[in-house]
Amino acid sequence: MIHHSLRRDELPERLGVLDQQIVAALQVNGRATWREIARLVGSSESTVARRAQALISSGAVRCTVIMDPIKCGLGYPVLLQFRCEPAKGRQVALTLAARPDVRFVTVVTGPFDVVAELVVPSKRHLAHFLFEELGQIDGVSHTSTETVLRNFKTAYDWSRNLLGTNVAGESAPQHEGLQSKQVDLDDLDRQLCERLRADGRSGFPQLALELDITESMARRRVEALMTAGALQPITLVDPRLLGYDIELMIWLQVEPTRLEEAAVALAARPEVRYLSATTGYSDLVGEVILRSQDELYTFRIQTLGAMSEIRSVDMALELQTLKRAFLLLDEALGYSPV
Repeated sequence: MIHHSLRRDELPERLGVLDQQIVAALQVNGRATWREIARLVGSSESTVARRAQALISSGAVRCTVIMDPIKCGLGYPVLLQFRCEPAKGRQVALTLAARPDVRFVTVVTGPFDVVAELVVPSKRHLAHFLFEELGQIDGVSHTSTETVLRNFKTAYDWSRNLLGTNVAGESAPQHEGLQSKQVDLDDLDRQLCERLRADGRSGFPQLALELDITESMARRRVEALMTAGALQPITLVDPRLLGYDIELMIWLQVEPTRLEEAAVALAARPEVRYLSATTGYSDLVGEVILRSQDELYTFRIQTLGAMSEIRSVDMALELQTLKRAFLLLDEALGYSPV
């Protein structure tokens, strides 16, 4: 049972069924009310609130928001794959994670040692990083750069299956619109985003008080950003707590004339939580989350193996993810602090 006084070192290897369902409901909608979540999981509002707040206060669950970098004019994503000198992979990952322009960093097996995602405002900034700053990172022996041409899916509700039939339909792929209209943010929008980034469940009265605006204005601004796709509430949790032991990066070479077909098919699968078309090392890059090695084998043979448009596959298990959604992940999420 989860209590208010739960400490990080008291986290179990697996949460109980009810706690898993509560977290899954938060991943579907990080700003849902406790009453709404209670209806989804079939429990009382007080029980749901008590258990969820204990998990959040312990750091095991983190409710936050992400901003679409393209729509918000922050830049565009670039994927970087690193091979590192022996025993220096984690230090390279730590150095990258400390950068404010890096959104995602993980240490992996397979053809690379570290994978990172950099958000750059221009090609000039990317060139400066590659030719000036990269050489200052000790331990890098080889790097591969891939520009994201189109994002087909970025989903944070990968655990929704834990809710069974209580949530209708499949997860709608959330993607960054490389050709969509940019949203012009003013200072108030940015302040609202920063506060929600720190606490994605901050209520509108609290936001209004902190920013000295009316509650209606806070609600209107946040809802407008969400409707425009510029802002999305998300919930981060170590997948192992929910029974998902495999986090996987995949790089696919695909027949050019069938790339869109392959991307749409893969993006529709619930275990695929990220998928982008890229230039460089591969045609498609994805991130997959699965429960076990058996599921991984099935995904490799029956899912990828059955797609005739795929010419080759590289895979890498994620060993330690240090940063996700621009946030450093600590030991409460199952990872070491940066």
